[in-house]
Amino acid sequence: MVRGDYYHYIDGEPVHAVPGRLIVTNCESVHHILIPKGDTTPPEETRTIALLIHNRFIEENFPEYRDFWFTNDKPQARPEVRDIMLRFSDYGREPEHAPYEHLYMRGLLLQLLYYLFQEGTVNRTDVASIRQHEQVQALKEILQYVEDHYREPLTQAEIARKFFFTPQYFSRYFKQCTGITFVEHLTAYRTYQAKQELLHTDRRISDIALDCGFHDDRSLINAFKKIYQITPLQYRKSHLYSGSSEGGGSEGGRPLIT
Repeated sequence: MVRGDYYHYIDGEPVHAVPGRLIVTNCESVHHILIPKGDTTPPEETRTIALLIHNRFIEENFPEYRDFWFTNDKPQARPEVRDIMLRFSDYGREPEHAPYEHLYMRGLLLQLLYYLFQEGTVNRTDVASIRQHEQVQALKEILQYVEDHYREPLTQAEIARKFFFTPQYFSRYFKQCTGITFVEHLTAYRTYQAKQELLHTDRRISDIALDCGFHDDRSLINAFKKIYQITPLQYRKSHLYSGSSEGGGSEGGRPLIT
């Protein structure tokens, strides 16, 4: 986290992201970013550096990797870690690289993994969240179901019944694991998909709304304004005339849960 303030929910546990903090998400975890309610920070004033490391790369260099679990106990990253993350960020913005530059970046990545294993891991058998694997797996299946069926009419009661929850328990379970309600997540996911349509097609807003699971265009407009502080039409026009493209940060409106 370089600038800004928000919460990560990792397997239902909140982790406060503040400037200077590094947050590591294990590949088996359910990960969700929640911007604090009432936060009016402009998106351009929020900056994060996200680095995705393939499991294969880690296992090739450290075969014992699967015996460990990354934690997020430290409120601030050590200076060496911050320097490495900033270097990766600069590398992503540079237009051209020397043929051998990837060797240096690979070395930086190995240094980063060294620091993470040294300061931020525990034995997997000692982690309570591992014992909650079945609960986390159920949430993953629910989220995947939303991705596959968001165009269709969906209700919380229907989802609870499909995944063998009582409606009351499902409501508590989803909020505990993600920090938001199921309806909030479903609306946010539908709105995100509508945003992709606005960016990449010239379809009418009313058609996009119905195709993304909204009752009508007014429902989409209200949800869009609540999440992005702009109407769908204004959003489309601003991107059409500016020639800009969508960014990849959390403030860009990606689905709340990944």
